[in-house]
Amino acid sequence: MAHCSTLMGQLLQLIPRHVFDHLVDSHAWQGPDPRKFSYWSHLAAMLFGQWSARKSLRDLVFSINRQAHKLYHLGLSKVRRCTLSDANRERPAVIFEKTYYRLYERLYAELAPQPQKAPPLKIIDATTIDLCAAVFPWAKFRTRKGAIKLHTVLNGLLPQCVLITDGKTHDLQAVQDLRFQPGDLLIFDRAYLDYAWLYRLHQGDVWFVTRLKSNSCLEVVQEAWAGGPVLADQIIRLSSHRSRASYPEPLRRVPYRDPETGKEYVFLTNRLDLSALEVAELYRRRWQIELFFKWIKQHLKIKAFYGTSKNAVLIQIWTALIAYLLLVWVKFKTKAGWGLLELTRLAQTMLLERMNLRALLGLSPPDNRQPVLFN
Repeated sequence: MAHCSTLMGQLLQLIPRHVFDHLVDSHAWQGPDPRKFSYWSHLAAMLFGQWSARKSLRDLVFSINRQAHKLYHLGLSKVRRCTLSDANRERPAVIFEKTYYRLYERLYAELAPQPQKAPPLKIIDATTIDLCAAVFPWAKFRTRKGAIKLHTVLNGLLPQCVLITDGKTHDLQAVQDLRFQPGDLLIFDRAYLDYAWLYRLHQGDVWFVTRLKSNSCLEVVQEAWAGGPVLADQIIRLSSHRSRASYPEPLRRVPYRDPETGKEYVFLTNRLDLSALEVAELYRRRWQIELFFKWIKQHLKIKAFYGTSKNAVLIQIWTALIAYLLLVWVKFKTKAGWGLLELTRLAQTMLLERMNLRALLGLSPPDNRQPVLFN
């Protein structure tokens, strides 16, 4: 019978070690020199905390040290609480951030090997994580309340871009400098409704679907037949001097009544080739990012933090996103139909158990003796 490493060991095999070591060599000069507790051990310890849902730093260190005999193959041994705390406070969080984006590029390349006929659909939104202002004074939000925001561009199930700011940063301000490819289709809510930014997107051949504010000044240029839940299908121009100067070209306005709730929505888009019902259905898909935010807050450790410094919070958020990305990777590779929630529960209960993950997920075994999850 072939030797099987633990579930966590097989998950860590998805992270190219040489890529991570290169990132450490490129950025480790910004932090203290590691002695016994290497950067790889640091990453493994934080991922262990994410997958096993450890509640605190003391809980994390206790769990690692109680199972140290199972961790030798991960490059992780016993760790002191002060050592892990110092590492979270002082080591550059940019290493973990860049590790996430390297993994994203690798996963996206594997999941989309064929050119897509439909334009890439990207959903933009932000979520707020509340913090105590007295404990996290750097997280500016309100007088007695701190917060951070995760500004996210979701591409399918994958967060293509995550910007972490304090709670006072406006959603639109965070994404102003993002660059999108011609042909991308963006979906976002009214918080991002800035006509100058929309016109820059339009000039870059980027499509968008959003909601129109009720106080917008406009004039109807052309109106097509509408029926069913679609109340109207109009080509409009902005009529106020300021908005006309910001966006001088025609736009499309689609009022829509939800058949289930009876609530009315007014959509705004620069797509003129789709049907009005398709525009409404596209905006409905914005709910995917709300489900993503709900999932990571419920199943990853991004609401209770192991450290209070900004660097410690950033490292924990980036390792949480790395843990999410690896679970999504396994979900798309499995042939057994396992869902993301089932894989999360599997990781929590059997993280350090020896098991043949390939066989469990219905994958054929590799040629070599070690059951590496992916070649």
